[in-house]
Amino acid sequence: MKLRNLFPLVLAGLLAAPAARAQQPRELPQLPRPLTLPQALQVAQANYPALRAKQAAVRAAQADVRTNRAAFLPQVSAQLQAVNSTMNQVRGAFIGGVAIPISGGIKTTDYDGRTNFSSLGALVIEWPAVTFGRYRADEARSEAAVSAAQADFDQSVFEYQTQVADAYLLALGAEKSVALQRANLTRAENLATVIRAGTRSGIRAGIDSSTTNAEVARARLQVLAARQQAREQRTRLAGLLGQPAQDVQLDSMQFYSHLPQVAAGPPAGDTARANNPLLRAYSRRITANEAQVSLLNANKRPSLNLLASTWGRGSGVSDATTDRGDFNINSSPGAGLPFKAYDYMLGATLTWRATELIHSGRAAQAQRIRVEQARAEYDQQALQLATQQQNAALQVDLARQTALAAPAQLAAARQAYTQARARYDAGLDNLLVLTQAITVLNRAETDQALATNNLWRAVLLQSATSGNLGGLLGQL
Repeated sequence: MKLRNLFPLVLAGLLAAPAARAQQPRELPQLPRPLTLPQALQVAQANYPALRAKQAAVRAAQADVRTNRAAFLPQVSAQLQAVNSTMNQVRGAFIGGVAIPISGGIKTTDYDGRTNFSSLGALVIEWPAVTFGRYRADEARSEAAVSAAQADFDQSVFEYQTQVADAYLLALGAEKSVALQRANLTRAENLATVIRAGTRSGIRAGIDSSTTNAEVARARLQVLAARQQAREQRTRLAGLLGQPAQDVQLDSMQFYSHLPQVAAGPPAGDTARANNPLLRAYSRRITANEAQVSLLNANKRPSLNLLASTWGRGSGVSDATTDRGDFNINSSPGAGLPFKAYDYMLGATLTWRATELIHSGRAAQAQRIRVEQARAEYDQQALQLATQQQNAALQVDLARQTALAAPAQLAAARQAYTQARARYDAGLDNLLVLTQAITVLNRAETDQALATNNLWRAVLLQSATSGNLGGLLGQL
């Protein structure tokens, strides 16, 4: 390959290397094994992209506060210029725009095309010393924006932690189902071993062995279905944790060893509303809109600026004129660039835009309507939350009654299985009765685990509607 053909390839590789490094995915830490529910909540908050975006919005709002404060600090401008231009002027005013202001000799005769060098160095300080409340209003608006962004982040974190906790409980329930189906398979295999031995010795009929083999096959299918469901729930949980590629190993934390304590009822009052992340986020939106109204009203007021400036000028145009009234022009840089005159200025300007009364007044009126909209949205969310709290209380009560009744069903099913096994071993009952007892026992074990899991999920729902997961996490 020739060198001129190799060079473009090398150049393309050098340009692509930084881009490839920039597109590398964010490296995520390994999940704890086993993973507890509090650890899952921490991992979700740290890694999930949507929450990191909300957190970045909070930092951006905080940076806006610093930017707004800097806007009311003294503004210092420095300028240094050197130009080579003609110096023709006429008397009279013009409106500034595209035209460049010229200072120098006055045109008295014909147009003079000669150029000369001139220079300028200036330092200007301007400070909005008195804003008549505009600075405070702008600062309050930016701080209200920070509070709104922070409340939105807290609400997103709480909502997402609730989703992660529910996914954790579902995955845990699926894992428990796998364990129960494995136990059922072991029970069926042990029974099949005993029946096959009895069949070979002629004590049991051959149909019993075939029937038992069918029950073992059905139990294996139940195990496979439970494993598939558990794998799907673990994958969903890993996705919510921001790490879908990792396998999740759960820690039961004795979820199934005891029932959770149930709160007496949903919290009520203004304190509960203020502590609810969802309502707090909507309340901060109202505050942010009200702060914007205050800023628009402050824009109607005048502003007082203090000014200080100093400058020096140099020019190739001489101070003396000729007999015709023209100025002598020296086109050399050495004559025009050095400063010849120095000046300074101190003063104050009071500016009031009268038309701002109309503009800001209409903008404030529109913003007040947005405040009414934010308040209506807050009331709507409060109404929905109250309904959800009542629904959660009903679900908790129903789940609690079910969880308390499930042990009686399980105890009866175990006793029925024990009696059916004893009667079958004694030859007093056929295999069909024992098989039905095994099925009833498996269903009772599953119902017991499901009732316990549903009670934990109902308590989670009640904690979510109250705006505080501490009551749930404190029981783990």
